[in-house]
Amino acid sequence: MDSADVVVVGAGPAGCACALSFARRGARVLVLEAQRAPVRRLAGEWIQPAGVEALRRLGVDVHRDGPGTANHGFVMHPGDGSAPIALPFSTGEAVSLPHAELTALLRRAAAGHPAVELRTDVRVLAAEESGLVRTSRGSMRGALVVGADGRASVVRTALRAERTDRTPFSYTAGLLLTDAVLPREQHGHVVLGGPGPALAYRLDRDTVRLCLDVPPARPPAPALLSYLWHGYADALPAGLRTAVAEQLRAGRVQWAANYFQPHAFYGSGRRALVGDAAGCVHPLSASGLTSAFLDGECLARSTDVAAYARQRSAACRVSDRLAACLHRILTDRSPATRALRQAMFTVWRVDERRRDRMLRLLAMTELRRHTFATAFLHVLTRALSSSARNAVIDGQWEELVRELNGFAGWLQWLAQLRAGVPESPGGVHRAVAFLGP
Repeated sequence: MDSADVVVVGAGPAGCACALSFARRGARVLVLEAQRAPVRRLAGEWIQPAGVEALRRLGVDVHRDGPGTANHGFVMHPGDGSAPIALPFSTGEAVSLPHAELTALLRRAAAGHPAVELRTDVRVLAAEESGLVRTSRGSMRGALVVGADGRASVVRTALRAERTDRTPFSYTAGLLLTDAVLPREQHGHVVLGGPGPALAYRLDRDTVRLCLDVPPARPPAPALLSYLWHGYADALPAGLRTAVAEQLRAGRVQWAANYFQPHAFYGSGRRALVGDAAGCVHPLSASGLTSAFLDGECLARSTDVAAYARQRSAACRVSDRLAACLHRILTDRSPATRALRQAMFTVWRVDERRRDRMLRLLAMTELRRHTFATAFLHVLTRALSSSARNAVIDGQWEELVRELNGFAGWLQWLAQLRAGVPESPGGVHRAVAFLGP
C-alpha cells in the first residue's frame, strides 16, 4: 500500500498550492487527480494581490511564469449615466489568466518538486477517518488527507459535513470575447445596468472574459440567449458589444451555478478541506482562488486540523460577508439598498482613504473584522444622512420609515451570513450581531 505524509485529493490550483506548501516544509506529498489534463471550464481566473503574494512564497511567480495579465484594480460603471469610478489597488497587483493555464502552471510546479508525486487518472472513492484513501487504482494512506476536490468534494462527503443551502442564488453566464477592447486595460470592470452586474477582465492579449450575473428566475433555455443580449448589451462598454453579439449568435456561453457555503468547517481529525471544498461565495468578489491558496499555506503551518480550522474560519469571516454584501448591494433594487449603493459610490468618489480601505478588503490584504464593520457602518451612516435630508426636503416621511426598516433588515441579514437578496428583510433584534465574536 502506498503511503505519504500528506495525501491531497485534487490537482486543481487549490490542491497543487497546498501540496507545494507542505513539500516546502519537508513533508512527502501524494496528489491524486481524476483528470489527466486540466479541464477548460468556467472557474476561478482572477487572483487577488494576497493570492499572488502567496504563490510567490511558494516559488510560483504568475507574473513571470504565467500567460496572464497584471491588473491594477477595478473600474465601477454605476449604470445610471454617471462617470465610471476608478478603484486602484494601493499595493500589489492582481493577475487574471485562464483557469486551465493556471492549473497547468501549478501542476508543473508541484510535480517538479522532489517531495511531491502527482498521479492523474486516479479517482478517489472514499477518504476514511484513519487516513486510508480508497481509489480506482488501489488504496493509499496519509498521516493527513486534504480534500481539494471542489464543491462536490469526496472528502467533505466522507466527513458528513452538511452544506447549508444547495439552491443557487444566481447563475454566471461566461463568454470569451476576442478582438474586444476594455475601457481601461489592466483593470477589472464591474458594469451595472442589466438584470445583474457584469464583470469583465482581460485573460491574455487576445481574450477578454465577460461574466454576467443572471438572477435565479432566468427564462427557459430557448429564450436565454435573447435574454442575455437584450438584458445586458446596452449597459456594456461599446468595445465589448460586437464580440458579445458574435458569441451569443454562436451560442458560446459557459454556465455556472452560484452557491453560498460559509467557510465554517475545515475538517477534523486527519482530514482537512481547502478551497471550494471548505466553502464558496459569489464569484463577483473574485476571492475563491486567493482564499484557496491561503488555506493551503495556513494548513501546512498549523499544528493540527483544529488549529487550522480556527484560524481560517476567523480569517474568512470578513471575506464571506464582503462577497455576499457586494452581490446584494449591486443587485437588490429595494429603496434601502439603492441608498446604500449610492452612498458607497459617493465614498469611493470623494474619500480616497476609505476607498483604499475597502479595496484592501477586496484584495484580501486586510482581513480584520473591525475594518469591514467600520467601512460598512460608514456607508450606512452616509445613506441614513442622505435619506433623512431627502425626507426633510421632500416631506417623504413614510419613505424614510421604509428605508430605516430596510437598513435594519440589512444589519440582520449580515448577522445571519446569507447570500442573495432576501424576500422580506427582517427586523432589528439581531441588528449588530455581525460585530460580535
